[in-house]
Amino acid sequence: MYLNPEHLLTFVRVARLGSLSAAAAELNLTQPAVSTQIKLLTQAVGEPIFRRHRTGVRLTEAGEGLLVHAQALTLTLARVQTYIRERRDLERGTLRLAASSTIAASLLPELLAAYHERHPSVVFEIRQGNTQEVLGALQTGQVEVALIEGPPGHLEGDWQVEIFGHDELALVAAPGHPLLGVTGLGERLPLPLIWREHGSGTREVAEQALAGTTVLTTNRLELPGTEAVKEAVIQGLGMALLPELRVRRELRSGVLVRLPFALPGLRRPLRRISAEIEQLSYTAQKFINLLETYKF
Repeated sequence: MYLNPEHLLTFVRVARLGSLSAAAAELNLTQPAVSTQIKLLTQAVGEPIFRRHRTGVRLTEAGEGLLVHAQALTLTLARVQTYIRERRDLERGTLRLAASSTIAASLLPELLAAYHERHPSVVFEIRQGNTQEVLGALQTGQVEVALIEGPPGHLEGDWQVEIFGHDELALVAAPGHPLLGVTGLGERLPLPLIWREHGSGTREVAEQALAGTTVLTTNRLELPGTEAVKEAVIQGLGMALLPELRVRRELRSGVLVRLPFALPGLRRPLRRISAEIEQLSYTAQKFINLLETYKF
């Protein structure tokens, strides 16, 4: 036995109005179309659901019992329509995204503040990590959008990769570092570098830029996260190639100094990775629309 939900909704109208013609007018249908729906519903039930009288129709005992369930269906459908409208209008929903360290610390707070101002009912679920951790969260379905600085490498699946801005790695040191001002640093004397952990986009870009050059380096230290590396540099433990976005305040305040270090490949694109926008939730679609209006 198959019950057409549309027939049940029509049945509720007829029961409320007590007339097939009145229900047809309200539904913007012809009376024969409404009569056909009621006939098919009656066949599915197996016994009459209306009795005709001279001014219209009234419910039978079977019809009265059916009406309770049909009204529940009507209410459920109304709730579904409300839910869809609220999601479309972003009156509810969750924005799930992941960002690698530089973007999470330097760009994401401003973006999320602008997003919250426009859509205050949306809840944020934000993940932060190095490039590989962020891509892992995306590919395992924990987030819908990934923002990274490093190259994405090979991605399993059909992903959309877009550049939304750029950043540049700067060679920085503490103001009192003993090698500051040494002529030939990096050519005759090695750069004592402090590195991010493996899997970091910052490290990948720096290693690729240094590969094949005559620049000499020594690995002084390896630490997890940009903040740890930055603090080690401030304490005079070595130099580091760090995102310019992450050291702007320290350079302005004089806590760090930037060394003249011209090397191709230190400028890197900031990438957004996601499924095709039509496959994303409304919350993610609106975030991508916002991201496209920003200039970095």
